[in-house]
Amino acid sequence: MRYLLFIMLVLPCFTQAQTTPRTLPPPPAAPAPVVQPGSLLSLNQALQTGLSQSLLVQAGSLDIERQRALARTGYDVPRTVLDYQVGQISGPLRDQSFNVVQQSALPGVYGAQRRLLEGQVLTAEQRVRQQRRELAFRIRSSYYELLVSYRRAALLRRQDSLYQRAARAARIRYQTGETNRLEQVSAEARRLELQNRLATVRTEQQVQQQQLAVLLNQPGLALIDTTTTPVITLAATDTAGLSSGSNPILALLEQEVEVSRRQTRVEQLRRLPDVRLGYFTQTINKENGFHVAQAGVAVPLLGGVQKSRIQAARIGEQAAEAQLRYATVQLSGQLAGLRRQLQRARASLTYYEQTALPQARLILDTAEKSFRAGDVEYVEYVVNTEPAWQIRTAYLDQVSRYNELALQLLALTGPDAQ
Repeated sequence: MRYLLFIMLVLPCFTQAQTTPRTLPPPPAAPAPVVQPGSLLSLNQALQTGLSQSLLVQAGSLDIERQRALARTGYDVPRTVLDYQVGQISGPLRDQSFNVVQQSALPGVYGAQRRLLEGQVLTAEQRVRQQRRELAFRIRSSYYELLVSYRRAALLRRQDSLYQRAARAARIRYQTGETNRLEQVSAEARRLELQNRLATVRTEQQVQQQQLAVLLNQPGLALIDTTTTPVITLAATDTAGLSSGSNPILALLEQEVEVSRRQTRVEQLRRLPDVRLGYFTQTINKENGFHVAQAGVAVPLLGGVQKSRIQAARIGEQAAEAQLRYATVQLSGQLAGLRRQLQRARASLTYYEQTALPQARLILDTAEKSFRAGDVEYVEYVVNTEPAWQIRTAYLDQVSRYNELALQLLALTGPDAQ
């Protein structure tokens, strides 16, 4: 009986120690790239900085650690009950009794609970993956918008430089009596208009730099490498099929379906009775040696409550599966539409790069030569060159449209940013 008492006291602690699996420590986070103040950020540097310093991603990582800690509570055996009595228990003399009772669910219940908690760890990891994908999308979008904005400013500066030279020529012509005042006034009005547009673009650049700095969790304005091409280049791996491996939303929903199934399994196993083991010893009229071993089961008197929990778990499982099917249909349709739009946008860019932009360059060169030679007046020069500037502006608009579609495609099927 003494051995039985020892086993009853040690068994719960031993069971918890043996059934708690070892967990590997989380991989060390990649060190954030060192970005010196005022240095020009490449896109990769911006992504690494933003993903490593994002407070939202850091909060998600802490939630993963919290779920990992909770996963170690899957084998939570109820507390051991120890009762001691002293007094007139079985007669007029002072006797003592000692009682040990341990109740425990069947091992399968604890295993199912542990698998459920481990599934919640994977859910937290997929949620952080989705957050990282969304943050990478916003960083890329802000970065390329800023690149296009720099190209717009450069275009306006080029236009302003040409028109300033033409305005000086028009002023000289007016002073020498070769033309009327209308040409000189038109040139001055055009110069002021371009300066106003350029100031607006520069203000927009500062706003975009501030927005990018916020995404990177850095003070001040973000400075980027403006020599980077403003057109996104897509690789074959960026346009892969829609799957949980390429899309974190589907991966998260699939994991939620798996967690709901594990929840249903836990509720089903909880219908099984608990096992009770006990040991009882006492003295009778101060005589030792009276020992009793106890064994039994604990069953619920009302089984309808647990049946309702099982039913609710199954409904939750069906709801998770319905959400997964809905998201798959919606994202598949969105992906098909994006691919068609992206194909059209790419063809439009090709037209501008191979046909329209060379024509715009030819228009500008021809008009400037004619104006310098005195063959056309300033007003006619402005009218003749306006289509060239419109073509170049439309090209930048098309670049922005193409980049927007490409970024949406990367958000759906692109690789995860590291």
